Amino acid sequence: MPFGAVTIVGGSLAGLTAAQTLRGEGFDGTITVVEPELGDPYDRPPLSKEVLAGTWGPERVVLGAAKADLDLTWERGHHAVRLDLQDRSVQLGDGRRLPFETLVLATGATPRTLPGAAALGGVHVLRTLDDCLALRADLDAEPDRVVVVGAGFIGAEVAATCRGRGLP
Repeated sequence: MPFGAVTIVGGSLAGLTAAQTLRGEGFDGTITVVEPELGDPYDRPPLSKEVLAGTWGPERVVLGAAKADLDLTWERGHHAVRLDLQDRSVQLGDGRRLPFETLVLATGATPRTLPGAAALGGVHVLRTLDDCLALRADLDAEPDRVVVVGAGFIGAEVAATCRGRGLP
C-alpha cells in the first residue's frame, strides 16, 4: 500500500469497512479510529427494526469480533472537531491533535430535529444504540399515539416497527 499510518474518523459500519478493506488488502500499518461513542462498534441498520421491535437485544448488533481481528487503535469517546490539512492532523474535542498520513472520513449523518423538540418529553431521534433503547423504552410503555417525522428509510422503518408492535 502506498500510504503510511491511517486515521479513520468514524467507527461505525463505513469506518470499520474501510479498516477491514485496508487489512484485507495487506495494509499492516497503524490504523487509528476516532469514535465519539464509548462502547463496542455495532451494526446500525437493525436499530430501527429488530432492536426497536424488541426481537433482538443490543448484544446482537455488536461487531466485537470484527473489531478484535483488525488490530486498531481506538480513540473512544472523542469527537473530531477540526481538520488541519496543512498540519495533517485531526483535533479532538479534548484539544489533542492526532497526526495522520492518510485520512478516512466516515462520520455518517446527523439527524435533524425540530425546533424546540429537545424540551419536550417523548421526542426521540434514532442514530445510536442509546437512542434506540430510549425510544424502545417509551414504546414499551404503549403510548396512545406515535408520530414519526421524516419519510426516509429510518422513519419508514420506525413507523413499520411501531405498526408491527400494534402501536397507533
